[in-house]
Amino acid sequence: MPAAVIAEECGLVSEIQITGHRKTKEYIIRREIQHPVNIPLDSILAAEDRNRIENLGIFSIVTWEFVPDEDGSCALNYEVTESWRILPGATPIYSEDKGWSLSGGILIKNFRGKNERLNLGGSVGALKTFWLKFQDPWIMGDHVSLSIQTGRAVFSHPFLQYDVETISFEAHVGRYFGYERKVSAGFELQKKSFQSENEILDYTYIAPQGTFMYDTRDLYTDPSGGVLFMEDIYSMLDLNGRQENLLRWFQSYSFYRTLVPGPRKLTVGWNLKGVFSFGTLRNEWVSYIGGGLSVRGWNAPERKTYDDESMAFRFGHHWIVTSAEIRQTIIPRSVTPIGTEYGLIAAAFADVGMASSSVKTLLSQPPMTGIGVGVRVPWPMAGIIRLDYGWAFRQGKFMERSFHFAVGQKF
Repeated sequence: MPAAVIAEECGLVSEIQITGHRKTKEYIIRREIQHPVNIPLDSILAAEDRNRIENLGIFSIVTWEFVPDEDGSCALNYEVTESWRILPGATPIYSEDKGWSLSGGILIKNFRGKNERLNLGGSVGALKTFWLKFQDPWIMGDHVSLSIQTGRAVFSHPFLQYDVETISFEAHVGRYFGYERKVSAGFELQKKSFQSENEILDYTYIAPQGTFMYDTRDLYTDPSGGVLFMEDIYSMLDLNGRQENLLRWFQSYSFYRTLVPGPRKLTVGWNLKGVFSFGTLRNEWVSYIGGGLSVRGWNAPERKTYDDESMAFRFGHHWIVTSAEIRQTIIPRSVTPIGTEYGLIAAAFADVGMASSSVKTLLSQPPMTGIGVGVRVPWPMAGIIRLDYGWAFRQGKFMERSFHFAVGQKF
């Protein structure tokens, strides 16, 4: 309803009500609500509150309405539908550069009803892992967050001749400044081993790191508007006395705009991201371009790709990728009686990217490009399941085609 009509029918907001929550502590929801009482109803503030509640990631559906009182005032009611909290058991998982694994354990979202997340599990197959993670987005004070995790992972490197083993522990503390700016800092202790028939390379390092985010997106899982800027510094300080230190600078800039509003909205988005590395740039730390997380249409590289000198343009310690998408909601997200979510978003995309071992030559080479189409499906716990199919080109020539399966939007 238009704000003026609502204000006339509602008068002053006498109270804020919250309904529909069973496990979630009410204060978890109330601290996201900024609409005051004893003022005329402001539909813009109410809609912003609704978005903040949904962005907690623990509710499938969030709506708001006003309930008129006999004296001409009204109660402002936020109704929530809690999504699945506990996901036990085993499920197959797929990684483009590693293959299929079977993952098992237990994931508790909204742990203790406080929007905490506890995850204990492991996997076998292409990726052999064990992990324990705990996250609290507001553990104390004003939006002060805590994240701790530890684990072990073993896998075959996708394009180098090594089996890789990683044992790590990391902790991060973050703080929001308002609802748009977030700063986090932390460290990781990691031991990494690269093993082949001929050699074993061991690294032990501490990795101080920090992130700054500026985020005005209305919704995190399917933005209709706003921007997301991210700057991340990840440093690796060698603890073996070899002075093999490394610093990586990651940047990402995303913009979103809705062309056709409503439940079946049409949205466009654009993203630019890149990584620049400095220090001891060994082959073990090299990155690649291709796959569902960078330039779609190109398959994730294999060992024969890395050994092919004509494909050297796909690898480097520095890379930059830009992407554009247009997203059309076909079926608005809804919830079934048993708590599962359903919906459908169709998308078309175009990606362009380059990689190099030298910053000077990064932009001086023909880029990799990819175009394609895909769908996004709401899914409990994961938020969005993404399926994309793309065609790859370079220097005006068709190179290959590829199907991509991933969790979450590309940007």
